[in-house]
Amino acid sequence: MEWHDGVGLKVQSIPEAANFPSCTVPAELYEVDTARAAVLLVPAIGTPASYYRPFAKACADHGYHVLLPELPGNGASLPRPSWRFDYGYRELVDDYLPGLVEEMRSRCGDVPLILIGHSLGAHAGMLATLQNRISVEALVTVAGGHIHYRNWVGKGSGRVRMFAWLVAGLSYAFGRVPGRYLGLGGPQARTLMREWSRIIRGGSFSHIARQLERTAAIPALCIGYEGDFMAPSKSVASLAHMLGGDMEWVPVDWSGNPHSSWARYPARTLELVDDWLVAHNVMPAA
Repeated sequence: MEWHDGVGLKVQSIPEAANFPSCTVPAELYEVDTARAAVLLVPAIGTPASYYRPFAKACADHGYHVLLPELPGNGASLPRPSWRFDYGYRELVDDYLPGLVEEMRSRCGDVPLILIGHSLGAHAGMLATLQNRISVEALVTVAGGHIHYRNWVGKGSGRVRMFAWLVAGLSYAFGRVPGRYLGLGGPQARTLMREWSRIIRGGSFSHIARQLERTAAIPALCIGYEGDFMAPSKSVASLAHMLGGDMEWVPVDWSGNPHSSWARYPARTLELVDDWLVAHNVMPAA
């Protein structure tokens, strides 16, 4: 447990934030004295929770409690995916996210709860929301989109499709995907990657969920970034359409790959999220 800046911010390490069979799900909880809302911040594939600390700290400075968990088998979560440890989207939607929401509700009380999902975290949040697996007051997707290859243009479409086939093939050869060599961080679960690959190639989620319905009562915001090849505008717009939500396209004036660097330069994204939540009456103004 650690105190910061003398302004009442407490950061607590939680060894097990969700009941996920055969795997630990550690998390960090950022608590403020008086919260306007609470944020569940779900990482992208292969990205450790520690990467998002600048964004979590900025959220706390704006009056949010924040729960920052690892994805199963990533970062400080053990064991790593292998022939023996595997999971897919269903486990994220049915076990991981509901467990984290329950943990957040038990610790943060009655303040509005917002799920902010980055990339894979956005996909999981979308599926959990449209299948009514979680109860949150708003969903925000960041650098996430519908990953069907047709949402890329020109040669990019072909490259994405070929990468999807490569990932699927490696999962059968190794029992996991050796993500370190593919820009996906560490090893990734074979079922998750096969399902991810199938979405890219076919554009459908039917192999994960038979039916997806918009939940109009839950406001949704989908944020994309200029120059983000991994979540181009058509992809982000397609996800926003599925959610019946709003889309915001953000010009980038900071360094690094915008698909992930937004978390290290949180000001513009957080300002956008904050204004949108207030405008949709999810939480009070500061």
